[in-house]
Amino acid sequence: MVRRLIVALLIVIVGIGSTSVVIHSVSTDALAQSNKASRDRPSFFQRLFGTLKNNRQGRRKFRQRTLRRQSREAPVATVEVLPKELDASKILVIGDFIAGGLAWGLERAFADEPRLTVIDKSNGNSGLVRVDYYDWDGELLSTLNALQPDLIVLVLGANDRQKMRVGDERFEIRSPAWAAAYTERIANVVRTLKVYGRQFLWVGVPPMRKSSASSDMAYLNGLFKPLVQGGDGYFVDIWNGFTDEAGRFVTSGPDVEGQVRQLRTGDGINFTRAGRLKLAFYVERAIRRQTGFGSGGIDLLATVTQGNQIEIGPDGTMHLVGPIISLNDPLPGSSRNLAGGEVASTPDAESLQFKAIVRGEALPEVAGRVDDFSWPPRQVAVRLPPQSAQPIAEAIVVPSPAASPGGR
Repeated sequence: MVRRLIVALLIVIVGIGSTSVVIHSVSTDALAQSNKASRDRPSFFQRLFGTLKNNRQGRRKFRQRTLRRQSREAPVATVEVLPKELDASKILVIGDFIAGGLAWGLERAFADEPRLTVIDKSNGNSGLVRVDYYDWDGELLSTLNALQPDLIVLVLGANDRQKMRVGDERFEIRSPAWAAAYTERIANVVRTLKVYGRQFLWVGVPPMRKSSASSDMAYLNGLFKPLVQGGDGYFVDIWNGFTDEAGRFVTSGPDVEGQVRQLRTGDGINFTRAGRLKLAFYVERAIRRQTGFGSGGIDLLATVTQGNQIEIGPDGTMHLVGPIISLNDPLPGSSRNLAGGEVASTPDAESLQFKAIVRGEALPEVAGRVDDFSWPPRQVAVRLPPQSAQPIAEAIVVPSPAASPGGR
C-alpha cells in the first residue's frame, strides 16, 4: 500500500515537472514569435525612413538601374551621306580608337558636302609607345604618298599609358627617359607632316573617369601642343567639352544641339554616338576656321597641292617632290579667249597696243598729263567753246501777250 502511494506520488511530481517544462517552452516560443512579429512589423520611423538593410539594398538597386540606363545609348538621328565627287578633297583621319570614332562623326558632319570626303585609316590599338605593334612614324610616309590627302587629322595617346621599351630597357611613364623617347616620336610624326606640306590638325586626348588616367591624358596634351604648333600644325583642344565647370570628367552633358545626353560609355574611356558627334563638332569647326573647307577655298587647295610625293634622300632626310609640269606646253584647258566672246584679232606692229605691251615702249608724252614730269611745266592750250554772236539775253525774244480791247 505504501509502495503504491510512493509510486503515485512520484508520477504526480514527474507530471507537474513536465507540465512546467511544456508551459515554459510554450511561453518561450510564444515570446520569440511575438518578438519576431514586432521586428517584422516596421515602426513609425522605420516606415518613414526605412531600415538600414533596406536602404543599402535600395541604393544598390538604384546604382544598378543607373548603370543599365547609362549603358543604353540614346538614339541618334540618322544622317544620309551624299555621294562624293570623284575629285573631292580628302580628309585623312589617322590614330587610335578615338580617331576611329572621330572619323565616324566627321563623315556625318560633312554628309551634305559632295566636295569633301573623309578617309578613315585609324588603328584602334595603336599608339606611340608600342612601335612593335604599329609604327606610325614608319607607316605614315607610305600612307600619305598613296592617298594624297588634302588635310590630315590625327589623334594619338589614349593607348600610351604604359611602359616603353627602348632597346633592352623599359621605362615607366612620365620618367625622364620615357618623356624623352616619347617626345622624339611625336617630333618624327610632326616632321613628316610638315614636309608633306598639307595642313594638319592634331586633336588632343580627352579626360577619362579615373583621376590617374585623366592626369596622364593632361600630361600627354602638354607634350603634344608645343611640338605640333612648332611644326606649323594646329592643336585642337577638346578637354573642356567633356568636363564640368571644375574640370572634372563627366559622363553626360550637352550634345551638339544643346540637349543633355550621355557622351561617354560606362567604362569612362570610349564615346557614345552622341559623344562622337560632339567630338567631331569641335574638329569640324577647327577645320573650317583653319582651312576654309566648305566656304569656297577648297578647290584651289586641292589643285595646288595635287601629286606631291615625299622621298627620303641618301642622307636620310625627307624631301617633298612635286609633280612634273612642262614649262612650254600650255596648261590643260587654257585659252586666251573669253567664253562667248569674239575672237581677238592680232594687234598691228605699229599700233600703240603692240608698242606698249609687246615691245615695252613708253607711251607718248602728253603735256599736262599726270605722267608729264617736264620742268618748267609746259603750257597747255585750253580750247573754250565759241561764244555766241549776241548775248543770250538779247538773243532770246519773249513775245508779249496781245492787248485785249477792254484791257487797261
